[in-house]
Amino acid sequence: MDEFAVPCLVIGAKGMLGRDLCSAMRLAEIQIIEMDVDEIDISSMPSVLEAFHMTKPSMVINLAAVTDVDGCESKQDLAFKVNAVGAENVAIASREFGSFLIHMSTDYVFDGSGDKPYGEDDSPNPLGVYGKTKFEGERRIRDSLHQNYCVVRTQWLYGEHGKNFVDTIIRAGKQNKKLRIVNDQYGAPTYTVDLAEAIIELGRLGLSGIFHVTNSGNTTWSGFASRILEMAGLTDVEIEEINTEELGRPAPRPLYSVLDNSRFERSTGMKLRNWENALQEYLSKRNF
Repeated sequence: MDEFAVPCLVIGAKGMLGRDLCSAMRLAEIQIIEMDVDEIDISSMPSVLEAFHMTKPSMVINLAAVTDVDGCESKQDLAFKVNAVGAENVAIASREFGSFLIHMSTDYVFDGSGDKPYGEDDSPNPLGVYGKTKFEGERRIRDSLHQNYCVVRTQWLYGEHGKNFVDTIIRAGKQNKKLRIVNDQYGAPTYTVDLAEAIIELGRLGLSGIFHVTNSGNTTWSGFASRILEMAGLTDVEIEEINTEELGRPAPRPLYSVLDNSRFERSTGMKLRNWENALQEYLSKRNF
């Protein structure tokens, strides 16, 4: 496939990634149908089939998920219903309608116990409910579709249209002169605008399988916070580095979950820019 299959149904169109993706697709003059939770409940097979009957999509991009990592620990049934069963429902409908499916997943499918970036063929071993339900969703998609799908694993997303770490740090830095930030989790901050372009390219090429896609480079949450504050001119804010255990959140976190993007780069000839360059652009667009 060397052009985008249309019409394309985007599920989760009103989310942070969804809004940037739909905007980029409209700019590229790709015919899209936008749906969110008001129009489709992916945990309900009748709802999914109704949406497919109505839109008859050649391609589907599923961004819908329960992504509250800590909330998933106390709402396991909801997380499973959306992240696993919902993913399967969309896959089954895609099979019935002959639609190519692009599905978003996460670095949380890995346990983070290694010390080198994870490739697509490395064995998942999720620690918490969020990662377990997202991995189960991947498995059900693979079993339902075998080939006509693309799973995109990403991490540490931020963008203009949703609650994110960048905005949180800037607000906190304006109110406090000392912030406590975790220093033992490693990942790649990923700008939704850049990820959107990567998803479009994967769709245009119709590439099947699993792909890891993040901005280039990696850092810790405290390293990320430091650069945010520096670029935002909040240089008088001190960061106290703490470890994940001290943070004391309900859900376990993978400590080293950096993703290896080389399969995506080889397959598309595209490489996402360094996370610091992306952050600079994001901050230049924001009016804090």
